[in-house]
Amino acid sequence: MTRRAAVLAAAIYTAITIGMTWPLALVADKEIAWDLGDPVFNSWVLLWTGGQVLAFLGGDFSALGRYWHGNIFYPERLTVAYSEHIAPQMLQGLPILAATDNIVLTYNLLFLSTFVLSGLGAFLLVRELTRSPLAAFVAGLAFAFAPYRLAQMSHLQVLSAQWMPFVLYGFRRYFETGRRAPLIGGAAALVAQNLSCGYYLLFFGPFVGLYAVYEIASRRLWGDWRVWRTWIVTAAVVGVCTWPFLSPYLEVREGGEIGVRDAGEIAMFAADTHAFATAPGWSRLWGERMTGLVRPEGEAFPGLVIVALALVGLGWGLRTAISRARETHGGPGPPWREFATGVLVVLWLAHLYGAISFLVTGELAVPIDGAWAAYRQASGTFMRTLALSLALVAVSPWTRRVLRGAPRSALGYFAGAAVLAALLAMGPSISAAGQPISPGPYAWLVSFVPGFDGVRVPARYLMLVALFLAVLAGYGAAALLRWWPRAAVVALAVLSCGLLTEWWPGRFPTNVRLAAEGLEVTPRTLYTGDRLPPLYKVIRDGAEPVVLVEFPFGAPAWDLQSVFYAGYHRRPLVNGYSGFFPESWQTLTYAFSLIPTDSDAPWRALVDTRATHVLVHEAAYPASRQHQVTDWLRTHGAIEVLSDGTDKLFTLR
Repeated sequence: MTRRAAVLAAAIYTAITIGMTWPLALVADKEIAWDLGDPVFNSWVLLWTGGQVLAFLGGDFSALGRYWHGNIFYPERLTVAYSEHIAPQMLQGLPILAATDNIVLTYNLLFLSTFVLSGLGAFLLVRELTRSPLAAFVAGLAFAFAPYRLAQMSHLQVLSAQWMPFVLYGFRRYFETGRRAPLIGGAAALVAQNLSCGYYLLFFGPFVGLYAVYEIASRRLWGDWRVWRTWIVTAAVVGVCTWPFLSPYLEVREGGEIGVRDAGEIAMFAADTHAFATAPGWSRLWGERMTGLVRPEGEAFPGLVIVALALVGLGWGLRTAISRARETHGGPGPPWREFATGVLVVLWLAHLYGAISFLVTGELAVPIDGAWAAYRQASGTFMRTLALSLALVAVSPWTRRVLRGAPRSALGYFAGAAVLAALLAMGPSISAAGQPISPGPYAWLVSFVPGFDGVRVPARYLMLVALFLAVLAGYGAAALLRWWPRAAVVALAVLSCGLLTEWWPGRFPTNVRLAAEGLEVTPRTLYTGDRLPPLYKVIRDGAEPVVLVEFPFGAPAWDLQSVFYAGYHRRPLVNGYSGFFPESWQTLTYAFSLIPTDSDAPWRALVDTRATHVLVHEAAYPASRQHQVTDWLRTHGAIEVLSDGTDKLFTLR
C-alpha cells in the first residue's frame, strides 16, 4: 500500500509538472526549457561528458581520460571543471541521448524530472515524519513548486535538489528501523546530490550532519558506539565516492586564476532580508506585486500558502510542546528564579523587537532626549538576543521543559534549519533594503572552510530553505487533518491550487533568445542529431585535424551557440563559455575587439591560437558590419572553403 501511494503520488506530480510547464511537453524534442543561456551550456556539458562515456562503452578505453578536458577554451585543460560537471544528470539522461542523439529532448526530460523527483522525495520524507499521505503530498507540491525554483529555471544544476529529501528520508528510516538498506539508499542519494550541484555539496552536507546529530540526541544514542561507527563509515564512503569529482576542481584552482571568487561578487549574489518579499518576475500572480528588492539571484519569496501551512505546523508543534511541559510541571521555583526569568523575558522580548526591526527596515529607531535616533548596526542586538535566549534556557526550567516537549517528529530540527539556511543565504554581510546591518555567519565559512570562496551565489541556500519550509508545511497540513479531518481535505485541495497558482508563470517559455550588445539576437532554433547545420557536419566529419574559432567571439550569447554545437562536432574550439573564463580567452576577446581598427594585432592573436578553421556567422552582425570579419580574413590570406547562407567557413592553413 505504501509503495502504491508513492507510485500514485509520482504519477500525479508528473501530470501536474506537464500542466504547469505547458506547452514544453509538445515541443520537448526541439525547443529547450526556458532560455538559450545556461540550458545551452549545460547541454554541451551533457554532450561532452556523455559522449566520453559512450565512447568508453564502445571500446575507446582512453575516452574517460579526456572526460574533464572539454573541447572549449582550446588549448586550456580541465575545462569541464570551470563549471558544474552534472555527472548524475548525464548518467540519468545517457540512455535517452544514446537512443535519440537529441540533447534538447534529453535536457528537457532531465529538467522535468527535477520537479517530479523533488515532489516524490518530499512526499516520502514527510509521510515518514507525519504518517499522513495527504499531508506528505502537499509537502511534495510545496517543494516541487516552491517559488524559488521559478527564479532558477535556466539552472538545471540548481533545480537538481531532488536528492535532498531522499537523503533525509533514507537516514530517518535507518534511525527508525535500524536496517542497512535505507542507510545505503540515503548515502547513495547524498553522493548523487553532491555531484549534481557543487553548491549543494557545500551547502547541504553540514545540514545532513546536523540532522544525524539531532536524531542521535533525540534518541539518546550518544553512547552507542555501533551508531557512531556506522556514521563514520557512511561518511567515509560518501567522501570516497565524491572525491574523484572534486580533485579536478582543486587542480584548476592551483593555477590561481580560476576557482576563487571576489568578495564583492559574493556579496552581490547574496540574499537581502527584503528578498523574502521579492517574488520571481516570471510569477504570473506575484511577479509585479512582490518587488521588495529586485537584484540578481535575490528572489526569495516563499509563497503565502507555504508560509501559512508552515506557521500552522510550528503552532501545532509549540502547542504540543507546551502541553507536554505542563504534564511535567513541578510547581513554582524559588523567588529569585522567578524574578530572574521575568527580567530575562522582558529583555529578550525587547531585543527580539529590535532584531525584527533591523531585519525589516534596516534600522532601529530609539528615542534619545526627545528625538529619534536611527541605529543601523544590528550585530550587537543580534548577539544580545542570542545570549538572552541561552540565558533564559539556562535559568528557566519551564523553558527547558517546553524545548524537551517538542515532539519526536524532527519538527524542531526543520524549523531551526530553515532559519539557519536563511541566515546563510544572506552571505558574508546581512543587509536589509540594501543597507548592510551586520556580519553574517556565511563570512566565517568563506574565511575558514575550503571551497566556500569558490562559489559565487550564497543565495542558493534558499533552495534548502524551500525544502525545510515544505517539510514544515507538511506538518501544518497534518495538523489540519488531525484537527478537522473532513474540512481539512477540502481546505488542503484549495490551498494546493493556491500554491500552484503562486508558482505558475503562464505560458511556459522555451528557446528564449539572448541579446548581445552591438550584435543581432541569436537564432531561435537549435539543431540536433541529423538536423545539424551542414558546416558543422563538415567540421565533424572531415579527416584533417581541426581547431575552430567562431565569430562573433567573446559575446556570451553567440559563444553559447558555438559551445552548443561543439558538443556535436567535438573538435577543439577556441571560443568558450562557463562559470569561469581563462585569461587566454579574455586576451583573445580584447584582441578580436580591435577588428577592423587594428588589422594586424588580431591576426597575430588568431594565428597564435593554432586555429585551422574559422567560422563566421555574418548574420550576427548589423548590416553595416556584416562582412567586416570575412573581409579581414580574406585580406590576411584565409581561404573560404564553404558557405551556408550567411555562414562562411575559412581555412587558415
